[in-house]
Amino acid sequence: MITQGFDFIALMFGLCGVLVGLENHFKIAFFRWFPSIVLVMFGSMALYTLGLWEFTEDVRLAREMVRDNLIPAMLFLMSLKFNLAVIRKLGVRLIALCLASTLTIMLGFIVTHWIMRDFLGDETPLTFATMSAGWTGGTQNFVAVKEALSVSDEAMTYTLLMGALCYSIWLVVIIALKPFKSAFDKFLRAEDDGIIEILDSLHNLDSNKAIDMPSLILVIGLSLVVATFSNHLAIFIASAEIFNEMIWVIIISSVMGMLAAPTALGKIPASDEVSGIMLYVIVALIGAEVSLGVISEAPMYILSGVIILLIHGSILLLVARLLRINILLVGLASIANIGSAPSAAVVGAAYGRELVPVAIIMALIGSMIGSFVGLTVAEILLWLNATT
Repeated sequence: MITQGFDFIALMFGLCGVLVGLENHFKIAFFRWFPSIVLVMFGSMALYTLGLWEFTEDVRLAREMVRDNLIPAMLFLMSLKFNLAVIRKLGVRLIALCLASTLTIMLGFIVTHWIMRDFLGDETPLTFATMSAGWTGGTQNFVAVKEALSVSDEAMTYTLLMGALCYSIWLVVIIALKPFKSAFDKFLRAEDDGIIEILDSLHNLDSNKAIDMPSLILVIGLSLVVATFSNHLAIFIASAEIFNEMIWVIIISSVMGMLAAPTALGKIPASDEVSGIMLYVIVALIGAEVSLGVISEAPMYILSGVIILLIHGSILLLVARLLRINILLVGLASIANIGSAPSAAVVGAAYGRELVPVAIIMALIGSMIGSFVGLTVAEILLWLNATT
């Protein structure tokens, strides 16, 4: 069993390397259904379930340090491909989709509690409300609503379990949508208005430039310096109690990349490859703390989480059909709420690095209204309990 931080990080890199290598070597249909980035997430969960590592203080510290520093480094490199034309093309439909994602999550919690309340604990109106804040606006909203409603850690146990497992599975599902874009877009009657053409042109920009060692060293070194700077500046800004540190880290690193995009740094060919490596490692680290064995501990809560996501996903697809928005933006809107900014950035990167700025904007919209969502859901669930 692994108990040392470096051994754990080495295993995460090794897992990514093996699965990417297998996908590259074996050109089979299996990898179309389960691309390596999805297998990395499931593989990390499976290895933890089998007990290959224990979350000692050293392992936990190494995981948090690598994850929290690779995220801003990756976002900086991916934001070097930023193009304002993408945002302009989205306009009102983007905001409508984000709000629809939030409203369908609220509806999911309300309807699911009404269906499952006889199988759940008496504390679930408040714990579900707290989780709804986290699933629409991120951790900072989760904590704010938890404190506002005076929900104890003990009361949150099974709801937290539901949230962690269902979020992880949903993240895998959302990432896995990309190969089926064409099929979904036919149902959604998607009208991209040139968005995909712009993204494709950005993706192919400078693709013929050779990658050399000076470029690699510059990209790695610069991105890590940006990560360090972003973390320290975020701590200072977050002391004013406006958003939490991670939100500011994401904003700072992304803005720095966007500002550098029109310069020579935006044309460095190695940025895609290095940020891609960071993406795989981050995905592995996200799955490394979720055991597939916990499903048996709280089956009714896990089932409730699945029902919430099914309500959310199905209604959001219908809204997207009305808005004629493609499935990748639907996936981003969903995970931007349920997983907040870091997960949205990971999914945006998996779909296409040019979508990272769009993912971050979606997540920030959710973070601004998440606390209000949680408090509203609490009032509705308590009222329903009192009237039945």
